[in-house]
Amino acid sequence: MYKFLALFVLVACLCLVAEAQLTFTSSWGGKRAAIAGTVSCRNDEAIAAIYKMIQNEAERFILCQKP
Repeated sequence: MYKFLALFVLVACLCLVAEAQLTFTSSWGGKRAAIAGTVSCRNDEAIAAIYKMIQNEAERFILCQKP
């Protein structure tokens, strides 16, 4: 019984520590920006749609986390 309780407390603590913040920006800098800058076949509309979809899901996820 105590092992189960200890495991439950450990998992609960790990869940609290693992909560992350989602931040999206167009100027990531570093190697990612250098690689993305070399691609010439960019579709800005598709990128904007994907960005908006990810942002909507992140907002929905945040709303679901609130009690």
